[in-house]
Amino acid sequence: MDDIELIFPKKENQSDAEEYFKEHIDFGENTLHGDSGLDNAKNYDEWLVNINGAVKKDICSFIFFAYRKSDNKMIGTINVRFPYEGYVRIHGHIGYGVRPSERRKGYATQMLSLALKKCKSLGLNKILITCDKSNIASKSTIIINGGILEKEVIEENGNIKQRYWIVI
Repeated sequence: MDDIELIFPKKENQSDAEEYFKEHIDFGENTLHGDSGLDNAKNYDEWLVNINGAVKKDICSFIFFAYRKSDNKMIGTINVRFPYEGYVRIHGHIGYGVRPSERRKGYATQMLSLALKKCKSLGLNKILITCDKSNIASKSTIIINGGILEKEVIEENGNIKQRYWIVI
Protein backbone atom coordinates (compact mmCIF):
# COMPACT_ATOMS: atom_id res chain seq x y z
CA MET A 1 0.00 0.00 0.00
CA ASP A 2 1.52 3.30 -1.11
CA ASP A 3 -1.47 5.58 -0.88
CA ILE A 4 -0.11 8.34 1.37
CA GLU A 5 1.83 11.49 0.59
CA LEU A 6 3.28 13.99 3.04
CA ILE A 7 2.84 17.68 2.28
CA PHE A 8 3.80 20.91 4.01
CA PRO A 9 0.67 22.60 5.37
CA LYS A 10 -0.57 25.58 3.38
CA LYS A 11 -3.46 28.00 3.66
CA GLU A 12 -5.54 25.87 1.28
CA ASN A 13 -5.34 22.97 3.78
CA GLN A 14 -7.12 24.94 6.50
CA SER A 15 -10.58 23.36 6.15
CA ASP A 16 -9.03 19.87 6.06
CA ALA A 17 -7.03 20.63 9.23
CA GLU A 18 -10.11 21.99 10.99
CA GLU A 19 -12.14 18.91 10.01
CA TYR A 20 -9.28 16.67 11.19
CA PHE A 21 -9.18 18.41 14.58
CA LYS A 22 -12.99 18.34 14.89
CA GLU A 23 -13.02 14.58 14.33
CA HIS A 24 -10.62 14.16 17.24
CA ILE A 25 -12.81 16.37 19.46
CA ASP A 26 -15.93 14.42 18.43
CA PHE A 27 -14.05 11.22 19.32
CA GLY A 28 -13.29 12.60 22.80
CA GLU A 29 -9.66 13.50 22.12
CA ASN A 30 -8.68 17.08 22.89
CA THR A 31 -5.01 16.62 22.07
CA LEU A 32 -3.51 15.97 18.66
CA HIS A 33 -0.21 14.13 18.26
CA GLY A 34 2.50 15.19 15.83
CA ASP A 35 0.73 18.48 15.06
CA SER A 36 3.30 21.11 16.14
CA GLY A 37 0.75 22.85 18.35
CA LEU A 38 -2.21 23.02 15.94
CA ASP A 39 -4.49 21.91 18.76
CA ASN A 40 -3.40 24.89 20.91
CA ALA A 41 -3.14 27.57 18.24
CA LYS A 42 -5.39 30.63 18.34
CA ASN A 43 -6.08 30.15 14.65
CA TYR A 44 -4.76 28.35 11.60
CA ASP A 45 -3.04 31.41 10.11
CA GLU A 46 -1.04 32.03 13.28
CA TRP A 47 -0.09 28.37 13.38
CA LEU A 48 1.15 28.51 9.75
CA VAL A 49 3.46 31.39 10.64
CA ASN A 50 4.99 29.37 13.49
CA ILE A 51 5.71 26.05 11.74
CA ASN A 52 8.05 24.32 9.35
CA GLY A 53 11.65 24.93 10.07
CA ALA A 54 11.32 27.64 12.66
CA VAL A 55 13.79 27.11 15.49
CA LYS A 56 12.12 27.31 18.88
CA LYS A 57 13.81 26.45 22.14
CA ASP A 58 16.71 24.85 20.24
CA ILE A 59 14.39 22.59 18.22
CA CYS A 60 14.06 22.63 14.46
CA SER A 61 10.67 21.19 13.57
CA PHE A 62 8.97 20.24 10.32
CA ILE A 63 5.28 19.33 10.25
CA PHE A 64 3.63 17.42 7.44
CA PHE A 65 0.02 16.61 6.70
CA ALA A 66 -0.54 13.08 5.42
CA TYR A 67 -3.05 12.87 2.58
CA ARG A 68 -4.52 9.76 1.01
CA LYS A 69 -3.81 10.06 -2.72
CA SER A 70 -6.93 8.22 -3.91
CA ASP A 71 -9.41 10.76 -2.52
CA ASN A 72 -7.19 13.61 -1.21
CA LYS A 73 -8.41 13.10 2.37
CA MET A 74 -6.24 14.33 5.24
CA ILE A 75 -5.37 11.21 7.22
CA GLY A 76 -2.88 12.44 9.80
CA THR A 77 -0.07 14.68 10.94
CA ILE A 78 3.59 13.87 11.45
CA ASN A 79 6.30 16.04 12.95
CA VAL A 80 10.08 15.68 12.51
CA ARG A 81 12.20 17.37 15.19
CA PHE A 82 15.94 17.75 15.74
CA PRO A 83 18.68 18.01 17.01
CA TYR A 84 18.88 15.37 19.72
CA GLU A 85 18.76 17.78 22.65
CA GLY A 86 16.21 18.95 25.21
CA TYR A 87 12.64 18.15 24.11
CA VAL A 88 13.78 15.71 21.41
CA ARG A 89 15.94 13.77 23.88
CA ILE A 90 12.78 13.11 25.96
CA HIS A 91 9.99 12.93 23.36
CA GLY A 92 11.83 11.78 20.25
CA HIS A 93 12.57 12.95 16.73
CA ILE A 94 9.14 12.06 15.34
CA GLY A 95 5.59 12.41 16.60
CA TYR A 96 2.52 11.42 14.61
CA GLY A 97 -1.23 11.02 14.77
CA VAL A 98 -3.96 9.52 12.60
CA ARG A 99 -7.59 10.64 12.51
CA PRO A 100 -9.82 8.26 14.51
CA SER A 101 -11.87 7.03 11.53
CA GLU A 102 -8.71 5.99 9.65
CA ARG A 103 -6.81 4.12 12.37
CA ARG A 104 -5.74 0.51 12.09
CA LYS A 105 -5.48 0.68 8.30
CA GLY A 106 -1.69 0.90 8.01
CA TYR A 107 -1.52 4.65 7.43
CA ALA A 108 0.72 5.42 10.43
CA THR A 109 3.20 2.82 9.16
CA GLN A 110 3.31 4.51 5.75
CA MET A 111 3.54 7.97 7.31
CA LEU A 112 6.48 6.96 9.51
CA SER A 113 8.26 5.31 6.59
CA LEU A 114 7.94 8.51 4.54
CA ALA A 115 9.06 10.67 7.49
CA LEU A 116 12.15 8.48 7.95
CA LYS A 117 13.09 9.22 4.34
CA LYS A 118 12.76 12.94 5.09
CA CYS A 119 14.97 12.46 8.18
CA LYS A 120 17.62 10.79 6.06
CA SER A 121 17.54 13.70 3.60
CA LEU A 122 18.17 16.03 6.56
CA GLY A 123 21.27 14.04 7.49
CA LEU A 124 19.71 12.28 10.45
CA ASN A 125 20.65 8.59 10.66
CA LYS A 126 19.49 7.47 14.09
CA ILE A 127 15.95 8.38 15.08
CA LEU A 128 14.33 8.20 18.54
CA ILE A 129 10.59 7.59 18.69
CA THR A 130 8.63 7.22 21.91
CA CYS A 131 5.18 5.88 22.65
CA ASP A 132 3.09 4.88 25.63
CA LYS A 133 3.47 1.19 26.45
CA SER A 134 -0.32 0.90 26.30
CA ASN A 135 -0.37 2.18 22.69
CA ILE A 136 -0.02 -1.19 20.94
CA ALA A 137 -0.76 0.30 17.50
CA SER A 138 2.04 2.87 17.75
CA LYS A 139 4.45 0.27 19.11
CA SER A 140 3.66 -1.95 16.14
CA THR A 141 4.13 0.94 13.68
CA ILE A 142 7.54 1.72 15.14
CA ILE A 143 8.69 -1.91 15.11
CA ILE A 144 7.53 -2.46 11.51
CA ASN A 145 9.71 0.52 10.55
CA GLY A 146 12.76 -1.00 12.25
CA GLY A 147 12.39 0.31 15.79
CA ILE A 148 14.46 -1.38 18.49
CA LEU A 149 13.36 -0.90 22.10
CA GLU A 150 16.03 0.90 24.12
CA LYS A 151 14.21 1.04 27.45
CA GLU A 152 11.02 1.89 29.29
CA VAL A 153 10.72 5.00 31.42
CA ILE A 154 8.14 5.46 34.16
CA GLU A 155 6.78 9.00 34.07
CA GLU A 156 5.73 11.00 37.13
CA ASN A 157 2.06 10.08 36.54
CA GLY A 158 2.92 6.36 36.46
CA ASN A 159 2.59 6.06 32.68
CA ILE A 160 5.21 3.86 31.04
CA LYS A 161 6.91 5.44 28.01
CA GLN A 162 8.83 3.21 25.61
CA ARG A 163 11.89 4.53 23.77
CA TYR A 164 12.69 3.04 20.36
CA TRP A 165 15.61 3.74 18.02
CA ILE A 166 15.51 3.38 14.25
CA VAL A 167 18.76 3.42 12.27
CA ILE A 168 18.24 4.68 8.72
